[in-house]
Amino acid sequence: MIKGLTAGISLVALAAASSAFAQNSSTVTQDGSGNTADVSQSDYFGTPGSSSSDINQVGDNNDADVVQTNAGNDSDIDQIATGSNTATVTQTAGASNSSSTVLQDGTSDNNTASVGQFSANQASSSVTQTDSLNGFANVFQGGGANGLMNSSTIVQGDSSSAAGTVTGALNAQAFVNQEGDFNSSTIVQTGDFQIGQVNQFGVGSNNIAEITQGAFGGASNNAFIEQLGDSDTAEIAQSSSNGDADIIQNGSGAGSFALIDQGFNNGTGSGADLNRAQTNQSGSGNFSATRQNELTAGGSNQADNLQENGDNTSLITQEGSMHIATVNQYDGSTSTVTQSGTSNTVTVTQGTP
Repeated sequence: MIKGLTAGISLVALAAASSAFAQNSSTVTQDGSGNTADVSQSDYFGTPGSSSSDINQVGDNNDADVVQTNAGNDSDIDQIATGSNTATVTQTAGASNSSSTVLQDGTSDNNTASVGQFSANQASSSVTQTDSLNGFANVFQGGGANGLMNSSTIVQGDSSSAAGTVTGALNAQAFVNQEGDFNSSTIVQTGDFQIGQVNQFGVGSNNIAEITQGAFGGASNNAFIEQLGDSDTAEIAQSSSNGDADIIQNGSGAGSFALIDQGFNNGTGSGADLNRAQTNQSGSGNFSATRQNELTAGGSNQADNLQENGDNTSLITQEGSMHIATVNQYDGSTSTVTQSGTSNTVTVTQGTP
């Protein structure tokens, strides 16, 4: 009797140990037209665990949806099609140490990817959309003060990222929202008529945001970065004409860094016509640098820097002709403007507003 009781206790302990380390795993492979895959993974009878989902779809008009409600989740969606692809990933319930990867490849148009990692720390998201028209990617990470050390990467167009040739990604849109501290976001878009936007907000500091558009080509791209926190870094590079770049940094403490580089076109400066750059910084000790059509060539570009509430520094460099630079600084700041070419205009206002 005692021996049987001991065996029963051992089985209960084993079941408890197994549930404590419960793991879900799902693999879906689809080949054909009109593929649809829905995967939902949650905890094991109330015991947190980890989940893994792998979806592979080949064909036309693919749709994949993944919902994971554990910490330590992993989602991988690969879609190869000539029709449109749709991918949605939702990782909740403290999606710390979770990862999401979405690849939408082929000659398909109208790809859509949406990733939400909520209440997340050290979560990662990667979205790649190649050779497509009208691509759309949206990523949200964090959740108030819970967001910490999350990373997001979106690549639309040339799969070799910032190097190589443009492969026809037109009218792509990428949006990233991150809450918390020490987050990083990277958007790379090659081609024309792109929109890239990063918002890092909430209780945040030491965040990094980078947008690269029109690598070695492209035109009429728009980039916007907004950071609400201290000691943040924002960089926008547009190797094209008719680019529009905006950086807003608002913090009450230590300084932030902002860089806008337009029209460099692989060091030739030939993609530099009709670009506009604007930086707005509020806080102490910020640094802003704007460079337009570096290494000759160029046209009618415009740069505007606004800095207030601190001892800030502004640097503007413009090559070419008929440029306009406007600097407004308050509270004892420093401004340096360098222009080469003909018919350039500079307006600097410093002092109390």
